[in-house]
Amino acid sequence: MSATPESRPAAPRAYFSTFELLLLGVFAALVIAGNLALRLPIKVPGHSGIVWMALLVTARAVVPKPGSAAAAGVISGVLAAFAGLGDKGALDTFASYAAAGLAVDAAMLAARQPAGALRCACAGALGNLAKLAVKMLLELWIGIPTGFVVMGRVYPVVTHVVCGVGGGYLGHLVLVALRRAGFFAYLAGRR
Repeated sequence: MSATPESRPAAPRAYFSTFELLLLGVFAALVIAGNLALRLPIKVPGHSGIVWMALLVTARAVVPKPGSAAAAGVISGVLAAFAGLGDKGALDTFASYAAAGLAVDAAMLAARQPAGALRCACAGALGNLAKLAVKMLLELWIGIPTGFVVMGRVYPVVTHVVCGVGGGYLGHLVLVALRRAGFFAYLAGRR
């Protein structure tokens, strides 16, 4: 009793469809727009992670494939570098955005329920910490003494974790609202 090619279920594609790439591009543009529109002069390191991580967590859940948050991070990094965003140049900007996307994607990939509140919050914290780690590595690379950097990074690490957790949880709340509105049922029909 062999199955004919018509009766076999379709295997999920390992690559992104055009529709999924468009969705990821929209999320990447929203990351850039959020950073431009919400430049709050509150002088708290990592506060932009609330917006970034919410959008990256949401992007990973809307396009539930490995690499989707990383793709959104890389696309937004390219856009941000060309737009001149960031405080330390194009390399730092691109690497920060890409690292945040990779960390969110890795955290969501390791989770069994990627849309749970705790997992979204942890993914947001890891993404925001990855952004900080890129900045610290670039500071070390240009020759700032290691002891000075570590002593001065306790407060930024704490604020990056807090803002990342807040952003990840905000992403979870967005996903809950999208689920209630029937967005995922709509997406299932579009794919």
